[in-house]
Amino acid sequence: MLTVKAVLLSMMVSYAPYNINGVAIDNEQAMCLAMNVYHEAKGETLAGKSAVAHVTLNRVAHKKYPSNTSDVIFEAKTRINWKGNVVPVRDRCQFSWYCDGKADDIQLVYQNGKVIKHNMIAWKQSVQVSLLAMKGMTIDPTSGATHYYNHNIAQPNWGAVYPVKAVLSNHTFNYRTD
Repeated sequence: MLTVKAVLLSMMVSYAPYNINGVAIDNEQAMCLAMNVYHEAKGETLAGKSAVAHVTLNRVAHKKYPSNTSDVIFEAKTRINWKGNVVPVRDRCQFSWYCDGKADDIQLVYQNGKVIKHNMIAWKQSVQVSLLAMKGMTIDPTSGATHYYNHNIAQPNWGAVYPVKAVLSNHTFNYRTD
């Protein structure tokens, strides 16, 4: 069965000979970053996907955020649900897909086994830009940004506080200065 993890691992193996910087990549951290890129930028260009990967990694490097990719992505205000489980509060996460109330599964194939082409393409691109960014093999198109938003549909309060580092397509990229 074709799974998102199988695609990720096969791409990690195929990229291994190109690891000129000698950067070791943890499978789970790569999976988290690729999932974040997929959910945040599925319909974006490769540059847009790369920008999301770099913003995530820029947060990992920033003193105000957790020091690994998974913790940055899943950082959220939490609550105890009716089952006694700790769950993210809806719309109170660092990345919206994690707490938007929708399923986070990435479906690559239909039940009959046929590949969902647009999802597969988006997933492979998400894995590609994530691995390249983690290996330090791409230039950060956001110039070090730690935040972004679609300026056509949102005007977050921090958008006026943090300096703008870049504007790419429909997104404005800002840097947290504290």
